[in-house]
Amino acid sequence: MPRMALALLLAMMTGCTAPRYGLDTCSRAENLAPTDQQTVQSLRYRVRTDAGKPAAQEVNRFMERAAALWTPLFGVPTPATLPLEVRLHRDPADLVKVLVSQKLTATATGLYLPAPPPAVHVACWGVEPGHPYRTLLHEGTHQFVHLGAGYRQPGRPATTPPSLALPLWLNEGLASYFEAAFLTPDLLQPGRPDPARLAELQNALRRGKAPPLGKILAKRYGEPFTSLDYAVAWGVVYALMQEAPPPWAADGRAWLQALIDEARRGWPTAAFVPSATVAGDQQWWAIVTDQTRLAFESYTAERGLTVTAWEAQWHDWIMAHP
Repeated sequence: MPRMALALLLAMMTGCTAPRYGLDTCSRAENLAPTDQQTVQSLRYRVRTDAGKPAAQEVNRFMERAAALWTPLFGVPTPATLPLEVRLHRDPADLVKVLVSQKLTATATGLYLPAPPPAVHVACWGVEPGHPYRTLLHEGTHQFVHLGAGYRQPGRPATTPPSLALPLWLNEGLASYFEAAFLTPDLLQPGRPDPARLAELQNALRRGKAPPLGKILAKRYGEPFTSLDYAVAWGVVYALMQEAPPPWAADGRAWLQALIDEARRGWPTAAFVPSATVAGDQQWWAIVTDQTRLAFESYTAERGLTVTAWEAQWHDWIMAHP
């Protein structure tokens, strides 16, 4: 399965100061032994933590609630992948150790690590409002994209995790879209704009600094993906997922659903000639990225638009947002 550099691209980056937000149910006891692990398991999730059982129960309830957002779009992970794993670290320094072991920045708020056993890692405490819930939504989306919408290669053992089958921009755009659904731990409302992403995108468009959409659609795993790239990816998904979209984004949600279904089947219609100079992972990312780009070109053409013309209307729509 393609795995190289995936963890890097599935981590959320943020600044790091003294933690101010977190789970009140997390134990702060400094003498809590590292071996005092608690596990809480439900229908779809298993939460392991050294922060005490109440914290594990709270995260488990939240993830089950979040799964109801993801299932309609990504489907249900196969029984062999269940329960989905979440690791809740009482001490943020323990999360840093995981990040460093994967050669990631120590300031990430969490990550989804696809290497077996695939697991979301997050710390009890952080510096961002809504922590750890927003991070759980973001990284949990990556987990569902991988295990619920991934491609299972024929002939491989059922316990083998699937191959990630969506491109970088769509993976991050969907994660950012669902992250913005957080209002309270008990209230998730998908379809809300992300104020920070929207402001960043509007500012870039106003200054003529937004990267071209075609450039974002062509990016592959392992390539740099900036904060502004995240904002563009979020903005495209946000438009496509509208319940009452403008004409140029009509049926965007249905298009995404059909695209995910095609990806889950391993892009069977792909006319792809392997290159002798490209390794297996890069070959797969070429299929994933190119097929999605071609599908998006077809989507815009069905609405009488080129990608560039679609992008212009999308720009106007984003700028009109309050």
